[in-house]
Amino acid sequence: MRQSVNQFIFAAILLFLGIFLLLMNIGVISLEIKEVIVEFYPFFFLLVSFLLMIKAFKGHKKGSLFWWFFYFSFSIMLCLDRLKLITFHAGDFWRLWPVVFIYFGLILLIKKDKVKIYFKSDVPPDVLIINDDEDEEHESNVTSTISGKKMKSFSIGDVEFKKSNWSLEPMNLRNSIGDYFIDFSKAYIPEKETPIVVQGWIGDVKMIVPDDVPVKVEAKVKIGDIRIFDLRSSELNRQLIFETPGYNEAIKKLNITIELKIGSVRIDQA
Repeated sequence: MRQSVNQFIFAAILLFLGIFLLLMNIGVISLEIKEVIVEFYPFFFLLVSFLLMIKAFKGHKKGSLFWWFFYFSFSIMLCLDRLKLITFHAGDFWRLWPVVFIYFGLILLIKKDKVKIYFKSDVPPDVLIINDDEDEEHESNVTSTISGKKMKSFSIGDVEFKKSNWSLEPMNLRNSIGDYFIDFSKAYIPEKETPIVVQGWIGDVKMIVPDDVPVKVEAKVKIGDIRIFDLRSSELNRQLIFETPGYNEAIKKLNITIELKIGSVRIDQA
């Protein structure tokens, strides 16, 4: 299907250009080619967005759906500008950032399932607590693997690690929308460097680390606030790096990486 859709898009481009060049050559269109392109390219973009929609829905890929939705919104705005209904130019694409919220809102309305949780480890999943205000029952899909790295992926919802003596392992947490709360002071931390990766679109991350465990933290937030102990940053596109003195020599230590689009990061010591 991928090949046929790509061929269809390429064929549509050739047809679009061919028809306009033909109309110009026979005098039906008297505008200069530059003016023609400027005036009508939004409608061509709109056509391509429909083709991308077919490809995205056929592939069932959320990333493709998002970019189609953004491209479709961009094309619609340009078309409305050409119809003199609004004022919108190609350079105004940054004004479409609310499309992110619209997209996730539509996904929540049309998706049939609740929060999906994917476990790829042999660590008992009861260590993890998922909070969802809409429904207490959660559909889950559990898959085991022989790799030692734990990866948990959440569509939406709050993620908490706060039970007593929960076993810490290398983890990679990814969430679209939701908050994280990880209390390392209640965890059993192994005698080695443990990597912790937290990624998300929108949400807040709060961590509590023991004061006797060295940490190395690298936090990035596009829009929001970062606070690591006494260090703080609150500007756009912020990045904050912290490393406990003697980290390299320590045996038991935490290597934490946090990346958010919108939200806040706060790390305190117990």
